Amino acid sequence: MEPFSDIVGQARPVKVLKTSIKNDIIIHAYLFLGPAGVGKMLSALAFARTIILQEDSQAELYFKEGIHPDLLIIEKADNRTLISKEQVSKEVEPWLTLKPYRARHRIVIIRDAHLMSLEAANALLKTLEEPPEYAVIILVSDESMLLETIISRCQLIRFSFLADQDIEEYLLDRGYSGDEAAKAAKFGQGSISTALRYLEEEDFGAIWQTAVEIVRGLAGGDYLEIFESARKMEREPVLLSNIIEIVLRDICIYQETNREELLSIPDSIELASTIKKVEPRRLMKALGKISNISSYYRRNVNPLLINTGIAFEVWEALK
Repeated sequence: MEPFSDIVGQARPVKVLKTSIKNDIIIHAYLFLGPAGVGKMLSALAFARTIILQEDSQAELYFKEGIHPDLLIIEKADNRTLISKEQVSKEVEPWLTLKPYRARHRIVIIRDAHLMSLEAANALLKTLEEPPEYAVIILVSDESMLLETIISRCQLIRFSFLADQDIEEYLLDRGYSGDEAAKAAKFGQGSISTALRYLEEEDFGAIWQTAVEIVRGLAGGDYLEIFESARKMEREPVLLSNIIEIVLRDICIYQETNREELLSIPDSIELASTIKKVEPRRLMKALGKISNISSYYRRNVNPLLINTGIAFEVWEALK
């Protein structure tokens, strides 16, 4: 199977990567940057495997076993919150000092590179400054919170949010019903991984109801509701923050247009009809802040603090 075949809705970055392979222009460092759950890691693996497959006629046998001697993947350890300096200095650096075993390149993929500690980032910078001629280092990051000196030494490959139609087709191909796929695509907000989380959630109805209760409570204007809402979000903070964003957008759209067909989730209509009129500009500004705050769920930050920040922005926009 063609390594890039499973990548959905990322035609531009895939074209760049395929062209570089076709023209045999492989540089030492890449930064795959974009939202979570849109195919960055899949693309990194496809890129690495395509390079190695061209250079090693038996590479497919190794990939079937889940390993190739010229491909190394670095991830955050399960018991750690960050990628440590030791993972770079004791795994990446010694591995790259060895020449390729079977291919012409040795390729390292660092997943969730935004989770590197400052010490790990500085250690990696030394390798990026003077990499072996056969080395290819691919950083996969959800956000650009990396050292500028690292970013400047990488070719930036940007990934974007996916269209609802792309996500829906992906889910249909994997056996989900039309209704399931359509609803999950809406809730996914451009991310396949988020859409799948909704489909895997057994008690989605209760989570939806909690999100509605949070928005309704914060719209009441009581300052103490911020802390009560943050507590309620502890159950499923990522899913709840995502639903709250969708609900707020629907409220804004319905109150401005009175058109139910424009809503992402028709169930939002009751809430949009019962809370007081919101100021669209203020609400859209709050949505931008909520999206930024939500990104910290993927970092080493106390979730309750993130929940409180989100609840405050909702309260401020609706009061």
